[in-house]
Amino acid sequence: MKSHEHDIMRSVEDHYWWYQALRRHVADSIQPVRPQFSLLDAGCGTGGMLAALRKRFPEADLTGIDASEHGVELTEGRELGARLAVASVNELHFPADSFDFVLSLDVWSAAGIDDALAAHESQRVLRPGGRLLLNLAAFEFLKGAHDYATDVDRRYTRQQVRTLLEGAGLQIERLTHWNATLMPPIALVRWLSRMRLTRAPEKARSDFRPLPSFANEILKHVATLELTASRHLSLPFGTSLFAIARKHG
Repeated sequence: MKSHEHDIMRSVEDHYWWYQALRRHVADSIQPVRPQFSLLDAGCGTGGMLAALRKRFPEADLTGIDASEHGVELTEGRELGARLAVASVNELHFPADSFDFVLSLDVWSAAGIDDALAAHESQRVLRPGGRLLLNLAAFEFLKGAHDYATDVDRRYTRQQVRTLLEGAGLQIERLTHWNATLMPPIALVRWLSRMRLTRAPEKARSDFRPLPSFANEILKHVATLELTASRHLSLPFGTSLFAIARKHG
């Protein structure tokens, strides 16, 4: 992701509806058996997820990596007491069986990432019985200027995610779409942005920008309801895919 997009992310992510809903869902899904569990955020961006986890789990042993030096610098500025490093999810420089949880949220779809290798590396560093929490962009037809600006190289189907995780030796516990309610208008906006990209690709920017507080709250409520429902049923479509997978043992 381009440095200025990291700056945009840092400026909006702590209040933006999409981030708030997903981060609450991730934290609710962790459910550790002990307060001092270990967790790796593999692709920590500017540290928003780690900040949410530090608030929820003050005794957790948190580690974050990101391929962007600027992103890691922004995360360091949060002073979360987490171990941080510039590194790629293609090669996790940790011993096998190091973490109780690994997160990788909207990372494997980025340009330059070997998603099969990232899946195997995540499985390797998980302890037996540990869990991977994964979020990925869904459906190629939803590509637009947002993808171009944030270096999203590919979007996934449910079957592609299943194949990746099972191919790495992980047992899928949950696999669902989410953000289904907003999928039709987002599809239209992304289609229009693709039309504009053909004329001025250098003007591509992400969808993340401040919203009026009332609109932000409504969107967060809708997304939170969908993610809550997805704990009990698998939603058939949506702009993102969320998965929880367990390492055998």
